[in-house]
Amino acid sequence: MEPRKPSYNIYKPNRDNRGAAVQFDFNVSKQAIFLEAALQVAEQSFDWGNKIVVKLDVVDIGKLLTVLDGKVPQAKLFHDPSKREGYSGNTRNNTVEFSKGQYGYYLRVSQQSADKAVKTVSLSVSEDEAQVLRVLLERAIASCYGW
Repeated sequence: MEPRKPSYNIYKPNRDNRGAAVQFDFNVSKQAIFLEAALQVAEQSFDWGNKIVVKLDVVDIGKLLTVLDGKVPQAKLFHDPSKREGYSGNTRNNTVEFSKGQYGYYLRVSQQSADKAVKTVSLSVSEDEAQVLRVLLERAIASCYGW
């Protein structure tokens, strides 16, 4: 049996079916957290087939932690996978924005495809959800460096 991967999920459905969900999956072998974001399509159902996936490395994780630690009000991560050698996918770029709000945090994940269409998933992250996220982020860094 394969060991369960460390992950944390935040689901924010609403009555109008305009909610969103995110998953933070720590991949030990790739030393990265994969942030997956999906829009709500029905009551308690999310469109994981059309999700946005962003690979967060140690530097990205550190930037998110600076927001959680109150050192900066926001962090914006920009990834352009199309600049990688041999890349043949449809994604032109990904953006992750994480900011402190009056009541918790706000997370926005966007993806621009090669045809310049933009897909965006955004949701609020409560203070208690942020504390659990902090633990995952800190432990991911510790694991990457063998601390």
